[in-house]
Amino acid sequence: MKYSKLFVVLIVGSFLTFTACAVSEERVLELAQESFAEKMAQEPKPQTYITDELAMYVPSYTKVNEIDDYNLILERDGHIFLLFLNDFVEYGDREDVLEELMIEEEPFILEMKKNGDEVGYFVVTEQPDGEFTIVVGYDGVKITTITDLSNINNIAEMMFDIVHSVTK
Repeated sequence: MKYSKLFVVLIVGSFLTFTACAVSEERVLELAQESFAEKMAQEPKPQTYITDELAMYVPSYTKVNEIDDYNLILERDGHIFLLFLNDFVEYGDREDVLEELMIEEEPFILEMKKNGDEVGYFVVTEQPDGEFTIVVGYDGVKITTITDLSNINNIAEMMFDIVHSVTK
C-alpha cells in the first residue's frame, strides 16, 4: 500500500512538472512576441561603447572583444554573444531569414517586423540539449547566443537594445 501511494505521488508530480514546463514555454512565447513589438517601436538606447568604426549601447558589466571590423564578442553574466556587423542580406519574409540563418526546422520563436526600410527579427531555436539559440537582428547587425528557457526574454531584450543602437 505504501508503494502504491508513492507511485501515485510520483505520477502526479511528473504530470505537474510537464504541465508547468508547457505553460512556461507558452508564457515565454507570449512575452517574446509582446517584447519584440515594443522594442521595434522604441528609440535606440544611448550608445555607451564608441570606437572609430562603430558606436553602440553596451550594458554595464559587459566585456567587449573586437575580433575584426565585422565581428565582436561580448561577455556578460556567463553568456557569450557574437555580434556580426556585415549582415547586409535583405529579408523579404520569414523564409528569407530562416534560409540565411540555415534553420531547417520550424523555430520555437520567429518574429519579424519592418520599421521603414529597416528590418528587425528575433529567432529562437531549441537545441538537442534543451538549451536555446537566440538570434536578434536589426538593420544589418545581428547578435547570437545560447541560453536556457528561463533567460530567453531578458537576454533577447538586451540583445535587441544592442543591435538597435549600432551605428557604423
